[in-house]
Amino acid sequence: MTIKNDKHRFVVIIEKEVFEDFKKIAENEKRSASNLASKLITDYVKNNKNI
Repeated sequence: MTIKNDKHRFVVIIEKEVFEDFKKIAENEKRSASNLASKLITDYVKNNKNI
């Protein structure tokens, strides 16, 4: 699988327990952890773009 030229990847380092809880939240929302993280970041940037 390749990343399109208009997308970027970066690594976030978090505590193992936090990541396990995050994966459970994503699963409850029928998402992957990666997809949920992308949505959260995108929404945050949209909501704070004009600050």
